[in-house]
Amino acid sequence: MTTPLAENYFFWSPEPGKTVCAGPDQEEIPVPNIPLPIKTDLCESGEPTDDVIGTCIYDYLRQFPECPLNREYAEILRDAYPHYLADLGSQIVMLDHKDVEAPYVKRKIVSMQILLLLDPDNKGLLLQLGLNFYELGLMFPELPECRKHFTRAMRYLSAVDNDASALNCLARIDYLMGDFPKAITRWGQVRGMVDDPAVRTAISAQIESLEALGEPERPLLQDLEDIGSAMQLMAGNDHDQAKLILEKLEEENIIPIQFPNPDFYYMLGICREKTGDLAGAFCSYNDALQLAPEHQPSIEARDRVTGGNS
Repeated sequence: MTTPLAENYFFWSPEPGKTVCAGPDQEEIPVPNIPLPIKTDLCESGEPTDDVIGTCIYDYLRQFPECPLNREYAEILRDAYPHYLADLGSQIVMLDHKDVEAPYVKRKIVSMQILLLLDPDNKGLLLQLGLNFYELGLMFPELPECRKHFTRAMRYLSAVDNDASALNCLARIDYLMGDFPKAITRWGQVRGMVDDPAVRTAISAQIESLEALGEPERPLLQDLEDIGSAMQLMAGNDHDQAKLILEKLEEENIIPIQFPNPDFYYMLGICREKTGDLAGAFCSYNDALQLAPEHQPSIEARDRVTGGNS
């Protein structure tokens, strides 16, 4: 694994026998003789202070939780700077109570990844990481990276044994990836774990639906990735090509039914507006508002194309 290059960091290796003072009693804690990430603006010359070492390791891990030596860095925090781990726990609790947006989910994931380094078999953390990566993969801003997020979700969830929530989420990912036989198998396992008759009936209906459909010609994941491609085209001001992709998905009507989201119609409206189809843009913004009447970007866009007379 390649060591990430972070701006304003250099790597400093302490001498053998190096210790740092920790806690109210200023206990001396040994520091391993490994390269430690240090911010250049906090240590312009000489040896970094004990506080600088802890601050820099903590900040670096939050940027690169999967970096080489990540477990060793986490162990240094645990042994010498436990207040940083307490801060991670507090952030997870705080972010659980915020509106669900991609940046918050990413921050929560990073905090859990660091804690998992110190407890790699913690089933609760593995489950929550998997569920949060799945949630992240379905968020519109993250659709260009949805396959990567779902793959990571599967990695964490597969490490959780005999858990209905993990199996249910894995089945959803199998479904998105077009692996209906595996999804059916997993949902069958979930059905055997739950006692609620209504839930069992719903799972049975889902299984029967997949069995009737057979293997899909095109997995839903590909449609989600196409939306991600359209987003990237829009970012590059290629609204014509983005519109073609989104209009094809709208015509097929699979994504709008499976994942109703005002952002889909808002994106299509923007593409139509940018390419001169104001009537089509108006319809798209209205479609977005049918799903979410308070969707402010669509309200503003509809007013813009109608001159405020909507």
